[in-house]
Amino acid sequence: MALARLVVIEGPDLGRSFDIPMRGGVIGRGDGAVVQLSDLAVSRQQAMLELRDGAMCLVDDGSKNKTLVNGQPVTVHQLESGDEIVVGKTRLAFLPAEGGVAVTKAPARVTMEVSSAELLSLSAATAGGGPGETRARRHLASIASLGDRLRAEIAGGRDAVARAACEACLTALGADRAFLLLKQGARVTTAAASVAPGDPLGTALQAPGDLVEKVLQGGKALASDLGSSGAPRAGLAVPFGEGAGLVWVERRGGPWDQLDLMAAACIAHLVAAALAGADARDTLARGNAALEERLGDGDFVGQSPAARQLMAFVARVGPTDATVLLTGESGSGKEMVARAIHRASKRRAGPCIAVNCAALTETLVESELFGHEKGAFTGATEKKLGRFELADKGTLFLDEIGELPLALQTKFLRVLEEQTFERVGGTRPITVDVRVVAATNRDLSDMVRRGLFREDLFYRLSVIHTIVPALRERPDDIVLLAEHFLARFRSQVARRVKGFAPDAMQRLLAHPWPGNVRELRNAIERAVVLGDGDAIRAEDLPPQLAPRGGARRTSSPTPPLGSMAIIEPSSPPPQVSSPSIAVAAPPLPAAPAPAASSGDAAKSLRELEKEGILAALAATGGNKAQAAAILEIDRSTLYKKLKEYGIG
Repeated sequence: MALARLVVIEGPDLGRSFDIPMRGGVIGRGDGAVVQLSDLAVSRQQAMLELRDGAMCLVDDGSKNKTLVNGQPVTVHQLESGDEIVVGKTRLAFLPAEGGVAVTKAPARVTMEVSSAELLSLSAATAGGGPGETRARRHLASIASLGDRLRAEIAGGRDAVARAACEACLTALGADRAFLLLKQGARVTTAAASVAPGDPLGTALQAPGDLVEKVLQGGKALASDLGSSGAPRAGLAVPFGEGAGLVWVERRGGPWDQLDLMAAACIAHLVAAALAGADARDTLARGNAALEERLGDGDFVGQSPAARQLMAFVARVGPTDATVLLTGESGSGKEMVARAIHRASKRRAGPCIAVNCAALTETLVESELFGHEKGAFTGATEKKLGRFELADKGTLFLDEIGELPLALQTKFLRVLEEQTFERVGGTRPITVDVRVVAATNRDLSDMVRRGLFREDLFYRLSVIHTIVPALRERPDDIVLLAEHFLARFRSQVARRVKGFAPDAMQRLLAHPWPGNVRELRNAIERAVVLGDGDAIRAEDLPPQLAPRGGARRTSSPTPPLGSMAIIEPSSPPPQVSSPSIAVAAPPLPAAPAPAASSGDAAKSLRELEKEGILAALAATGGNKAQAAAILEIDRSTLYKKLKEYGIG
């Protein structure tokens, strides 16, 4: 059984390696030490190695000479692969039983040296060696060059990889024509072709069917004679990717030999790996785009003067690394603006990680932001990367920053300033390169005055500040947004939804949208899911959009969940006067509820909310996605409410 080891990488015992038994032991100069060092600056019993909770730990209970791990003094530290321990003048690297690497300062004895430039410069003109050796060097040079090119071309997808493979075949094998053929069902198609100047056949390929079938089904590379006596032509057919396709190479003249066939097979293996990588990259890119679309509502949509002014702001601040604070009403599209800033930045190729601070409990928010080490607290069974680490080289969007616990704001400010932190339960400093965009619907300056938000953090966050306008302040965008959301949600249903009926559009334009863009998005999703025609009609829209015989309403808090219950068209929607579910500061006193009629008992907001959920589930036959659309809330919110009320 392999044991963990400590390797001396600097100091008097340079190059020595010590196996660490499962029971642990002493590090020091004393007799009987598991790691016995000759360094006079080390104590006789410098530190202990102990097995705790299945992990090897370094324990220093107060030695005269401090023990450092990764440059920091420690008393107890759980060792990980690559940890560097300094005791006295000795530096040791920890290698766990499962393996690792330790870079020492011991001198090496070099026996041979070949640079990449020398490898790539090998060609048929290389001096020395016979014809076979010359061709072998040319093959190696071409394969090395292909590897370099594939690394650069893989981002261009399958087409770029296929072109690079064909051109490499011409160079490596001295061929006249090269093709990359793909098997698609019963057909074989050309992915790419490369033809040497002067070849009369061009890119039109006539491949013998029996040869193609034998290569694809048998998985063997074959050389063949393709020409007539008057025009001799030799061919190579090499499979790749378990029958996914083949590399076809031709040249005028004599037959190929085994060295050529093996070189072509090497190229095919490289190409198969590159094609798989290109496919994986494409799948990941499409998945990321879909996830960004689903979580972030995609691009910021709008052509109104207010929207154009906001996008001009994005264009100015996007290329910088400045921290940005976005304020505005709930649902106004702050996350869409944050993602637009990310796409306009130099970090656009990096991750854009969103965190809703209001959705995290106070006990877990530090772990979510900064990560934790294994065993840091009860339930921490594995090491976890925090959102700051995941957003390295990208953008971290902190929504509802006003809900960040006051006790955590000091650490958060330090991370903003220094871009360095430690995981919960860890001692190793972690440095990241993250741009922060924060958003809130609360008045942070008022929270500062009331002692609920740190003043220095407020000034650090608001280096650049803008207000995202409410939807009622840009009514010209309602039609554009409605069409945008319809295009997104129409794929959820089997029927074809062409657009909006005139009465539906009139109702959309007349509504004041207190819930802003989020309310509009939910209304369109509900109409698409519950409608049954090829156009969205007024009756497909949520009941609260129905005209109420009065002038257009002014802004009001987003209606609570209970006020969105399913109602018969003939019944007026219930009127509930209550604060919004979204957290606001400071909460205004609730207006007195209207007196209940003699036949109705007054109900609490929780009762109305639960009734609304039950009614929506009953109307949709238990379909939670459709119920969430009716209630105009996200599915995650619905699941949270179902758990809260014990609804199965």
